[in-house]
Amino acid sequence: MKWSEQYATGDSRIDDQHRMIFKMAEDFRAALDEGTGERVYDVMLQSLDAYVRTHFGYEERCMDQFACPVAEGNKRAHGRFVEVLAEFKQRYEVRGFERADAHELVDTMDRWLVDHICRIDVRLKEHVGKA
Repeated sequence: MKWSEQYATGDSRIDDQHRMIFKMAEDFRAALDEGTGERVYDVMLQSLDAYVRTHFGYEERCMDQFACPVAEGNKRAHGRFVEVLAEFKQRYEVRGFERADAHELVDTMDRWLVDHICRIDVRLKEHVGKA
């Protein structure tokens, strides 16, 4: 899935961070398709973990600041994503690289991009600058 300006939130920092996760998902899917997924899976998990810790906190503060009505639902969704990511990390620590898990992770990321960023996060645009 590719970034599109229709996914913009009105906050340039959030949009830049979203562009980054779109690119991460795209690059990781390409690595899997090219057969190099095992080599980059650990880095992908670490990068995604660092991304969500930084990005989610900033985005949640913005939604609170601009009194976005989806702020609480956004926080809950972020919490669920962190839990799902922790499960992927735990499975990797126990079993090592498994192609099926890696594909499931990138499919999860794609669903997240569609279901969360493209439907929830974009709602911030209506409120940026109104607080």
